[in-house]
Amino acid sequence: MGDGVNLNLLGAVTTINTPRYHQIDVRTLVDCLKGRNDDDRWRGHIHSFFDEVDVSVIHVAVIEGILTFEDLLRSLDAWEAGGTNNAGWIREMAAFSVGTTDGEGARGH
Repeated sequence: MGDGVNLNLLGAVTTINTPRYHQIDVRTLVDCLKGRNDDDRWRGHIHSFFDEVDVSVIHVAVIEGILTFEDLLRSLDAWEAGGTNNAGWIREMAAFSVGTTDGEGARGH
């Protein structure tokens, strides 16, 4: 992710922080999604990420190499977020990316 703030995920953080006392930052969000932070105070934030953030934002984070669909799939399980709005889409996209290289989908796209 580098030292710069990812503007795509900054918008997501703004959305999920709005109703919350604890404010998550982009780095902490990414750490939670990659399994490097399991602090339970972020559970609501992670659920909101999977529930309220548009899939285009999530997709850009994957395209930019910040996250992988496998990271997101593991995160759904780890944070018990399998019933959120974007969970099905993430499962579909993870299935396409399994066993491929260089970001190519199952159909070679």
